[in-house]
Amino acid sequence: MPIHDVDDLFDADFRKQLEALRLLSRRLVNGRQRAERRSAKRGSSIEFAEYRRFTAGDDWRNIDWNAYARWKQLVLKLFVEEEDLHVHLLLDCTLSMDWGTPAKFDVARKLVAGLAYLALANLDRAGIVPLGNPEHPVWRPSRGRGKFLALLRHLAQCGVNGSNDSLSEIVRQWTDIRPRKGLAILVSDLWGRDEKDAFQALDLLRHARQEVAVLQIVHPEELTIEGRGDFELVDRETGRNRKILVDPAIRKAFVERVKNYERSLASYCRRHGITFLRSECTTSPEETLKAALLSGGFVR
Repeated sequence: MPIHDVDDLFDADFRKQLEALRLLSRRLVNGRQRAERRSAKRGSSIEFAEYRRFTAGDDWRNIDWNAYARWKQLVLKLFVEEEDLHVHLLLDCTLSMDWGTPAKFDVARKLVAGLAYLALANLDRAGIVPLGNPEHPVWRPSRGRGKFLALLRHLAQCGVNGSNDSLSEIVRQWTDIRPRKGLAILVSDLWGRDEKDAFQALDLLRHARQEVAVLQIVHPEELTIEGRGDFELVDRETGRNRKILVDPAIRKAFVERVKNYERSLASYCRRHGITFLRSECTTSPEETLKAALLSGGFVR
């Protein structure tokens, strides 16, 4: 069962590691050109964009008097306005995430917490969307490191839910509300109702004009079949069961099918310019977050 205590899920050592990752993030940002996120509207930042003729109702304080001296016309000096990035953290709360030791869902929540912390530390807005758990509210995109403790409590109380919807349908429910464009990071095992489900979910995120990144959580034990003989397999998502006879040929076919699915996911993400990172539950969240930082595609 998932952990619901803040101190158990996010202990002091984990929070200390996040601070070290924040310092790494700052060094990376200072060491290379920061990705620029500029809106189409004009504001009052320091980078000049263009002139516009002064009209009634405009703020006279924005008149460029040097330009008036040259052209004898009243014009406004406009600047590019930079906007803070909205980081939408899409947490898969479907039943398949509640599996393994440690549970994939607990690992996913730690990774979401870390990504949120790094986004807040970079002065961006972080929001959390519990995909498949309508009983748990969305954490609307907000900014400021002072909100992090409340965010941890919110995550600790979030659990898995036995939704009957597919992964793509759950993502559609979020895109239908027309969330603000930003960086959407899907944290999921990417096990859907069928082999097309995850790809359809990613298509929806792309078509919603979000910048998409994927953090896939896998458990080593679900990538193969141990033992041999008669087994009954139960689908965590649907509850359906199936009896199979496991022998070396079946085990080999299962492993190869899983590998083909993983290769298809990686190929899809490369083809569509989606940052893709795969993390096993046996890898510490801190190491996964460090890899995410070094990849340059998750936190700017």
